[in-house]
Amino acid sequence: MSPRTLIRNVTHRITQHPDIGLTYEAACLSCGWSAEPSPDGGEVDVECLRHAGRSNHRGFRRTAHSYAHVVRDGEDPVTASTVPPHPSARQ
Repeated sequence: MSPRTLIRNVTHRITQHPDIGLTYEAACLSCGWSAEPSPDGGEVDVECLRHAGRSNHRGFRRTAHSYAHVVRDGEDPVTASTVPPHPSARQ
């Protein structure tokens, strides 16, 4: 008997993982200073305001990161998950 390859199309979707929220970050465009990453965007904004007050630097790059998770159509995103440790949980 010879080996056979079976090819099939399976619909997938990509979504934000339901157990992992956004992580906000910011960096000064003038000097390289960066805010401590946080799940609270407001905390990051306050750090930027403090830095601006001390340095008079007014330009910042802000980002929000999420964990993208791919699941097959009809699959529960939570039970289908094999999530690596969240970056903020690393020591």
